[in-house]
Amino acid sequence: MVKKGSMKKNQVKRNSLTQLLLSVLIVVLVSFVSSRVFFRLDLTTDKRYSINESTKTALRDLKDIIYVKVYLSGDLPPTFEELRRSVFETLEEFRAYAGANIQYEFINPSESEDEKVRNDIARQLVRKGLVPRTIRVKDKDGYKTKYLFPGAIISYREEEIPLNFLDTKASNARTRVEILVNDAQGRLEYNFLNKIRTITQIIPPEIAFIHGHGELERMENISLARELSDMYGVRVIDPAEYVFALRDSMRLKYKAIIISKPRSRFSEKDKFILDQYIMHGGRVLWLVDYTQVSMDSLSHSSNTQAIPIQRDLNLNDILFNYGVRINTGIIQDLNSAPIPINTAAIGTEPQFSPVPWVYFPLIAPRPIHPITTNIGRVKLEFANPLDTVGENPLVTKKVLLTTSQYSKVVSSPAIIDLNIINEDPNPDYYRAGPQKVAVLLEGNFQSAFKNRLVDDITQNETFDFKDQSKKTKMIVVSDGDISKNPVITRNGDQQPLPLGSDKWFDQIYFSGNLEFLLNAVNYLTDDFELVTLRGRKFQLRLLDKPQLLENKGFWRVVNIGLPILIMLIVAIIVGMVRKYRYVKKK
Repeated sequence: MVKKGSMKKNQVKRNSLTQLLLSVLIVVLVSFVSSRVFFRLDLTTDKRYSINESTKTALRDLKDIIYVKVYLSGDLPPTFEELRRSVFETLEEFRAYAGANIQYEFINPSESEDEKVRNDIARQLVRKGLVPRTIRVKDKDGYKTKYLFPGAIISYREEEIPLNFLDTKASNARTRVEILVNDAQGRLEYNFLNKIRTITQIIPPEIAFIHGHGELERMENISLARELSDMYGVRVIDPAEYVFALRDSMRLKYKAIIISKPRSRFSEKDKFILDQYIMHGGRVLWLVDYTQVSMDSLSHSSNTQAIPIQRDLNLNDILFNYGVRINTGIIQDLNSAPIPINTAAIGTEPQFSPVPWVYFPLIAPRPIHPITTNIGRVKLEFANPLDTVGENPLVTKKVLLTTSQYSKVVSSPAIIDLNIINEDPNPDYYRAGPQKVAVLLEGNFQSAFKNRLVDDITQNETFDFKDQSKKTKMIVVSDGDISKNPVITRNGDQQPLPLGSDKWFDQIYFSGNLEFLLNAVNYLTDDFELVTLRGRKFQLRLLDKPQLLENKGFWRVVNIGLPILIMLIVAIIVGMVRKYRYVKKK
């Protein structure tokens, strides 16, 4: 009997030792495999912990160390602590692919007890391009104002570049911090990749704004130009009828060009220059409308004229040849952006209120193409409807933007009457359906000058005339104001505002204008990864604070008591199992 019990105990010991050895072996084996085979598993619905394949490639191809100083450390509010954690996780993910070529540190700019030192550091960061954000925090002496620098300084060799995590263009006093931080989290990979590309590029690709035909002034396009300058070399070019203004005999000088709201005639020579640029593979973003309207006139009178200018521009034939026709009508849309209207009583101080203006269509982009995926609303002004024409089988056409179904088209010339804002719009009058206002064309285009030139030009090797293009692409938008940023005058100086903002109302901002144009240029220049990353959005999951306060006692009990209860249940089950297996039944 004793011998039998001793044998059973020895068996139990052997089983336990075997299980221990197997466990150790499995742990060692898993560690060995994981050190040799790299993989990550992201179970989130919005894939917030995954990075794009193009980002991985760019990180693996780094030639030297990228050093990132992140100024988010110390005692942070919970929302910014979450942002700090997201930045840390993103940089750790980058290190998984770039190895030692990604180095970083987190710095608390307010760590010093000396106020002078803190102020000096703050001034240095501002000079380097970081934008501070003020918050109110509570300490033992009450509330005080604290400065945060939610951003980073990225260094590569002898160069450094700032990165602000929060979108300061879209923020105002009414924007919740949670929304700004959530948007920043969604754009971390894009922002880091964009800055890394900028600082590591020896010679960035160049794009050009075309001038010389009454296009938007530099101050009116500067917001878009500044954003593009983070990715490209940006130039302003007047072709001035010089055949090789956009290309030479060997190559294209610019990867893409932008024609932004021209107001005077394109000569046949300038059209030929544009045409042959396209035939040699050049890409064009056309921002063209055919209506001349002055909103300034409405500040002095209740009406103004809308005058068609398609004949003055002389672009009809060349656009028609490529597959697009811009019509001269003016779109009205019930889904519209506001204009400032003085609503104060006569004789009192002016008080302006935003009132919807049907001539300013507000486009809600649909995710039908990477260019329009996850971008904000796009504001247009006196836009024209456009149509796709022609049957060139080598060119594909994709409509990118349309107005709402509650639209109509007013023939021009027309009288633009400000009193329309006092009328209650009848939806029955707005039944023309969605109007096309932006289209993408891709393929092999036929030259607009085919069979129109003498042999001396077409057969001249210096000109290198082509009657059919290489595979290329263009985007046509039937509103030039889509890229126009507001300009205000302060102390006699002109100051541009961010594209999409409103110079009358700080709380109004249309992020889609800039997002659409950046996506359009990136797509035209084949920077597809930037288009994809800019379109990433994380779902914001905020706590229901009123419900949380109402039921805080219940949730405290659940959070504290439930884990203890689960542990007790597990302990009881384990005890019962051990008793059943190892205690002799009597």
